[in-house]
Amino acid sequence: MATNAVAVIEIIAREAKCSPEDIALNTGLNELGIDSLKAIIILSELEDLLGIEIPNEIIGSINTVGDIVTKLDELQRISDTE
Repeated sequence: MATNAVAVIEIIAREAKCSPEDIALNTGLNELGIDSLKAIIILSELEDLLGIEIPNEIIGSINTVGDIVTKLDELQRISDTE
């Protein structure tokens, strides 16, 4: 599993108070009890960890763990080209 995916799953597991093994890329955030406030906390932790800025506006477009990983990969590619 890619580094971003592992980091996302670990942070989500901590926020959702579950085991990382219980989380797959297709797991819905709502299934894990992740609301918009928790999503902001998760994104903030990922910003600190990865050293990139993640706009809060993406919250409306993320529904699964995989959505977060995809957005992070996109943001990192953009950041790497700047």
